Amino acid sequence: MERTEPATVFDRLGERPQVAAAIDWTLIDLDRDSQKIHLSFTTVDEFTNPAGNVHGGYIAAMLDECMGSAIVGLTDAKFLPATISMTIDFIQPIAVGKVLGEAHIVSMSTNSAHLEAKLTDPDGRIRARAIGTYRLLAFSSASPNGPARP
Repeated sequence: MERTEPATVFDRLGERPQVAAAIDWTLIDLDRDSQKIHLSFTTVDEFTNPAGNVHGGYIAAMLDECMGSAIVGLTDAKFLPATISMTIDFIQPIAVGKVLGEAHIVSMSTNSAHLEAKLTDPDGRIRARAIGTYRLLAFSSASPNGPARP
């Protein structure tokens, strides 16, 4: 008998939004006990700056996806996060290839959440980190076309 993994909230939401697909958003782990999400991304040459490293805008997108996905996943899609502010530390350049992301909820109320996120290379070295504040929208009413998947 073939064993299948249980569906996550992301499986139930359907297709990934275009930005998540572009950065190859992949769920590694969703840990409710520690309030953390672990993701992976794949960057490509089209994401690079003139120095050949991943452009800061793509780094910001990956960090934002980590934090937003943590809210969606850890609340079982009760909320759709809208970014209010995000502060990023670009610690070391990120090369084209696999990037690992982690985010955790620092605090959350009924209408906002504060999170921290980091991106590491495959060897575990921190390349960028961020703190973010998010407005929490009711997921079912956030989009006139139905819910959008992080």
